[in-house]
Amino acid sequence: MTVERDVLTTQQAAKLLGLSTTSVQKMVINGELDAWITPGGHRRIFRSSVDQLLNSRNAGLAGVTGNRPLRILLVEDDPVQIAFFKALLARIGHSVQLTIINQAEQALDHIRALRPDLLVTDLVMEPMDGFTLVRVLGEEPGLDSLDVIALTAMSPQEITADARLSSRVVRYQKPLSADRLCGYLDALTVKLLEQETLCV
Repeated sequence: MTVERDVLTTQQAAKLLGLSTTSVQKMVINGELDAWITPGGHRRIFRSSVDQLLNSRNAGLAGVTGNRPLRILLVEDDPVQIAFFKALLARIGHSVQLTIINQAEQALDHIRALRPDLLVTDLVMEPMDGFTLVRVLGEEPGLDSLDVIALTAMSPQEITADARLSSRVVRYQKPLSADRLCGYLDALTVKLLEQETLCV
């Protein structure tokens, strides 16, 4: 193996993926990119892992999931936040089928019927809030493993103090950054590809 050709620094991987070095570091820590640590404490990321991520992003799950895009359900009642989320998706360029629902109660029916790949929900809504939506999903067999991102203007301390949000839910403060969303969708795409491959 030619080490210089087959591994990348964190900065090189970030440049190829169009992400910040911090996002790439988190992806390594979470096991979303294969890497190793040098004796000097520097991360070296396998180029093959980055290439797989780039290919899955460009393919948009093509060939594995019937050429379909990622199915994302956004539960949000603020038109400004909806427009902002759409702009983020357009900026990062993932192949996405976005469905927008303004009320959490309606989201439950949609999730049960269509099984999206990802739920992105606001937490503060009426009459049903995002906390309740996530709790109900966690109690329903077949939906308890759905990937969930919670968007909120609440501080991390407020969310922790509330203690209603499952630890499996990814929590992002508003405004959501493009590199965080892109990194998450990259990782989700890889996970879905692996699941589909195992089912073939």
